[in-house]
Order: sequence, then C-alpha cells, then structure tokens
Amino acid sequence: MSRVRDAFADGKAFIPFVTAGDPELAVTEELIVAMAEAGAALIEIGIPFSDPVAEGIVIQEADIRALASGTTTDKIFDMVKRIREKTEVPLAFMTYINPIFVYGSEK
Repeated sequence: MSRVRDAFADGKAFIPFVTAGDPELAVTEELIVAMAEAGAALIEIGIPFSDPVAEGIVIQEADIRALASGTTTDKIFDMVKRIREKTEVPLAFMTYINPIFVYGSEK
C-alpha cells in the first residue's frame, strides 16, 4: 500500500498545509517534522508561485514571503530529502502548472 493510501486507512486524515519557505525553508522543515510528530497523516507543501491568483490572501502573502526569502523548487526538493531522513509521513505538493512547465516535467 502506498504512503498516501495508508494515510486514509481509517477513512479520514489530518492533513495540514504549509507554504515552503514561509518565512524560510529551515522553519518549514522544522514545521513539517513537528506536524508529523503531532500525528499528521499527510502533509501538503505549497510550492510558492509569483502570481497565485487562484489562492486566497493568506496563501498569496505566504507565497510572496517565501519567494522573497529565496525559496526555489530545487531548494524545496533538497529540504524534502532532509525531511525523509527524519520521517516517512506522506508529502504532497500543491502548485500551479506554470512552475512545473518551467521546471520541466521530465526533471
């Protein structure tokens, strides 16, 4: 069974969300590990985007702060590698198609 499927084994799941890099990636890493230790079944990580028009003001402002702190997709992936050394909680990314297109789906 996959980690995500396991997260829903009880029919419900606690799934917190955090924007990567808000206020900086070191804090995001600490928050994700703490969420896992607190019982999160799955954690959603927002990849900041420069024009998050489909989001509410809270996520828009988090994206702006994250980008201002120098957060990049590569740095987020490096953070996830470090997190994997500390927890096996399932992680899911929330993003727009634009960053995936620019980054390259093959990569």
